[in-house]
Amino acid sequence: MATHALTRLLARSLAREVPLPALRALDRLRGAPWPYCIVAFHRVGDGGADELTYPAAGFAALCRYWRDHYEILSLDCLLARLAHSDEAPHPCLTITFDDGYADNAEVAAPILDRLNLSATFFVTTAVIGTRARFAWDAGLPATPPLMSWAQVRELRAAGFGIGSHTATHARLAGLRGAELHYELVASRQRLQMELGEPVLDFAYPFGGPHDCDAPAREAVRRAGYRCCLACHGGGVAATDSPYRLRRISVSPRHHANPQAWARTYTRLRWGAARSEGRGHG
Repeated sequence: MATHALTRLLARSLAREVPLPALRALDRLRGAPWPYCIVAFHRVGDGGADELTYPAAGFAALCRYWRDHYEILSLDCLLARLAHSDEAPHPCLTITFDDGYADNAEVAAPILDRLNLSATFFVTTAVIGTRARFAWDAGLPATPPLMSWAQVRELRAAGFGIGSHTATHARLAGLRGAELHYELVASRQRLQMELGEPVLDFAYPFGGPHDCDAPAREAVRRAGYRCCLACHGGGVAATDSPYRLRRISVSPRHHANPQAWARTYTRLRWGAARSEGRGHG
């Protein structure tokens, strides 16, 4: 107990100063469980300085750090481990992308390929191959282009995972009947038609804890998906339901370099240890 308290005190005092090896040493001293971690990106490139666009050089540096310090798991591999409630023996991380921006295929995928890293791309099917502009991009000087269907197929042919992010990027909470069916089933059918294979993975738009209510989550399962990914922070425990998987949205403001990410993961690990110690009500 005294060792744990000392570790927490040291980490809180030095979190902004200690180098990466020291952060990892603190983790080992803590003896906390290793949470699985799923990260989410939206855009990668050098065309803007907004919250959703991660600079290409920074993305490459972060991916190199992850390659060297984490076991990078495909979503397939992560789900297989969770199916057996296998705990992570060391830091493990799964990379995902949302929405279907063209730079995912043109900038991010080549970097991932050079580093031999896996990733899953969740695409909004009704806007693929169009010049649509998402509402949150309205303030940008130019509309970020979206992927073509040819690019989606090329990503899959290169070994990356493809999943659904609904048809129109709708907020699922409150949707029922034909609207919910369209967002979940029609998007999956379109992906399967384009790719010629089953599509099993789903990430719901906006990603907040209240953006996918219980009926919608059940509809995700009935639509034939094997998982449902959120995006409001937190790690993944070995006993978590595949329909309640958390992700961390990687931000150029909060995760600007590997050391900033290391602090995030260290806090995540301590948080998992405290939750485990409290038990569940």
